[in-house]
Amino acid sequence: MTQTDDSTLIENTLKGDIKSFEAIVERYHQMVYTLAFRILKNHQEAEELAQDVFLKIYSSLSSFNRKSKLSTWVYKITFNTSINKLNSQKRIIETTHINGFTEQKYNNTADASQKMENEERQETIKTALSRLSETDSTIVSLYYYEEMNVEEIAEIVGLSQQNVKIKLHRSRKKLYLELKDKVSLEKTEENGY
Repeated sequence: MTQTDDSTLIENTLKGDIKSFEAIVERYHQMVYTLAFRILKNHQEAEELAQDVFLKIYSSLSSFNRKSKLSTWVYKITFNTSINKLNSQKRIIETTHINGFTEQKYNNTADASQKMENEERQETIKTALSRLSETDSTIVSLYYYEEMNVEEIAEIVGLSQQNVKIKLHRSRKKLYLELKDKVSLEKTEENGY
């Protein structure tokens, strides 16, 4: 079974085919939720926001100009909606911890030790990313985790490509300075230096 392309799903949705819109939701739900969670840092709010985003997409699908990819447009709506929600809340965001380590999860101490090291490393990176502004954190996440190009990111966050490049450069520098002492010895220890 071949996967239907976005333009066909859009056309069918505009003709009233609800199954086509369900396919769009299924295709993009995880990426919408992930971006919303990265900005809002709350699972329930991210899920609620994802529903709002898909309502916006459905109601404005006829205005999608198709000069960009559907995924870029969906990301842009998600980014703007998330930032607006965050700004309207005017609150301090608490970091959500996901790990919940228990001894029953691991078969032996070597696995547990490796798993704990990986979780600590991920938590350190997540903490460093959370210290960036929402826009900077989103740019870094889209570039490195979602592997989007600068042009797409610029369209999503509403900045010029040059500004995105500058923000990426500055964010990498900030992250490097914060993370270098915490993770710099790992490579040398692995290589026997």
